Amino acid sequence: MTVPPSLHVELLTRLRDARLVWDVMGPIYNRHIYTAIAALYEDIAAALKMPGPVSILDVGAGRGYMSLRLAAENPEARIVGIDYSPLQVRAAERYRRRQKITNGAFLRGNAMDIRFAEATFDAAVSVGSIKHWPDPDRGLREIRRVLKPGGCLVVSETDREATDDELRDFINRFRILYIPDFLLFWGLRQVVFGQSFSEAGLAAAVNRAGFRDLERRRTRGCPYVTVKAWK
Repeated sequence: MTVPPSLHVELLTRLRDARLVWDVMGPIYNRHIYTAIAALYEDIAAALKMPGPVSILDVGAGRGYMSLRLAAENPEARIVGIDYSPLQVRAAERYRRRQKITNGAFLRGNAMDIRFAEATFDAAVSVGSIKHWPDPDRGLREIRRVLKPGGCLVVSETDREATDDELRDFINRFRILYIPDFLLFWGLRQVVFGQSFSEAGLAAAVNRAGFRDLERRRTRGCPYVTVKAWK
């Protein structure tokens, strides 16, 4: 049985999901998270290596690390990253220009109402974003809507069932100056990972949205759960 979060955890979770927080703190968070989950980006890029002029949507693209990795790995593809924070979109565009990536672009967008026509994309990806959505089922249905028949989805999120040892190892790669380890551990356990998805929960959400042929994936040393599925 899932225990309801305490009031202060619930309030911090709402703060975690607020757009203003991501406008202000998103670029700082993304710089720290990049090295901590670099192996996850590599695994997802390998899972979505698609030859030819395909189109791939990144939902909740943040600073654009995943999008631009996919663009580099798939030079004939068109990668579109959307994020609901305008400052994140600007940061991603600056990063794209610095990396001299020409087959990627970033737009302001909302997972609850993706502004693309049905059957636009060959594949979609979302990393570390779905826990912030007000209605994950609706967001997954929106992704399915904009995928072409047979299109592939890879969605990855923090594992609410990660062990304490896994979180401590993660903290060793995700240190933030001026935040003591014990406080960072509490925040990750209670607010970031604790109010997220288990492997079974993420797979069930993807299945409810109408995807088929689900594959559950793990990245060694990275306390995230990943599901790959098809429309």
